[in-house]
Amino acid sequence: MTPIQGDWTISSIGLPAPVLRKIYFDNARKLLARSLPLPVVRARHISQDFQPDGELDEPVWQTAKPVVMEYSSGDYSARPEMETTVRVLWSNDSLYLAYESPYTKLTVFDSPKPEAERYDMDKKGVSLWDRDVVEVFIASDPANMKHYTEFQVAPTNEKLDLILDLPKRDFDWSSGFQSAVKVDKKTKRWTCEIRIPMKSLASTKPLAGTQWRLNFFRCDRANNAFLAWSPALTGSFHTPEKFGVLEFVE
Repeated sequence: MTPIQGDWTISSIGLPAPVLRKIYFDNARKLLARSLPLPVVRARHISQDFQPDGELDEPVWQTAKPVVMEYSSGDYSARPEMETTVRVLWSNDSLYLAYESPYTKLTVFDSPKPEAERYDMDKKGVSLWDRDVVEVFIASDPANMKHYTEFQVAPTNEKLDLILDLPKRDFDWSSGFQSAVKVDKKTKRWTCEIRIPMKSLASTKPLAGTQWRLNFFRCDRANNAFLAWSPALTGSFHTPEKFGVLEFVE
């Protein structure tokens, strides 16, 4: 085969922005997916705790730089129309997360049970993760990546938490975490605030400079979107070696 020689360029004159993105950015990321560095999110420290209410327009959230979920967890395919943002804050006692998610149609249980946890590993279609949810997996000990916690919240504010020591899952464990959700039918966006007690995540509280591992996920059934901040590139979200990095900063 004769090698291609000389200087080559690809002309993009007149191509719409979504096409340019796919040609120059999304295809390259998908091609290089397995060699990309792990993403990092920096959580800013706050001095005063607050109760989640689902509203993200408070000044404190504007100080937290968002990270974006817009790639499918399984194969790194781009889903820019489902771009979901996540912000992270921390206090001495709590870890705070804020999700903002566009939607076309919400897929939820017809009769919400906010005070109960929906899960059954032996039945299909009955667990919280079988509907729309946002999720976070948190590994506070990077030396033991098979041991981590999982949190899920639905647009109905139904929630679920468990602790994992793969392949074991402990659904009886309770973190005492709080959540609040707002659904804006006019703008077609739903927001979720989560507050997790630090004592449920680690035996030692983090300090500025501490690094944990974590990953953010979102399931949107109407659009067949299963997004990850750091795509697992497997058939399961439970791929801890692909978790990104959480860095605590002042």
